[in-house]
Amino acid sequence: MENEMEQFAKKSATKKKGVSALCLQETEQLLAVLLDEQYKNLIKIVNAPEYGEWCFYPIKDKNNLKKTFDDVVRNTKLKRTEGLPSAFIAIAENGTGNFLCMMSGESRIYHKNHEHEEPEEIFSNLKEFIQHAEAFES
Repeated sequence: MENEMEQFAKKSATKKKGVSALCLQETEQLLAVLLDEQYKNLIKIVNAPEYGEWCFYPIKDKNNLKKTFDDVVRNTKLKRTEGLPSAFIAIAENGTGNFLCMMSGESRIYHKNHEHEEPEEIFSNLKEFIQHAEAFES
């Protein structure tokens, strides 16, 4: 599946070096979640990818702390204090206060509009989101 995600990594506007499986494991432990396999395989190739207006939060990489300060863990914890259920992981934002998230152990992509209570399912998986990211605006 990792090779399959290479084509999606190439579509990213940014080309930051991916992270190790250990970095992803640490993120899962810190948030008490399971990250989706497509997501993990993408982030192993390109950390903090960008698709359309959506900028993915990086996974903290101890070898590159300056570029991964504002990471998935920090943003997810912040959003949880603002009411995001603990089963969700905040993965990307568009600069408007809206963000994308996933549920622990699931592949579906949710959109959290800052004006609404609950995240809304918008895509069945990460590949589907990337294929439609340019057209998806919130």
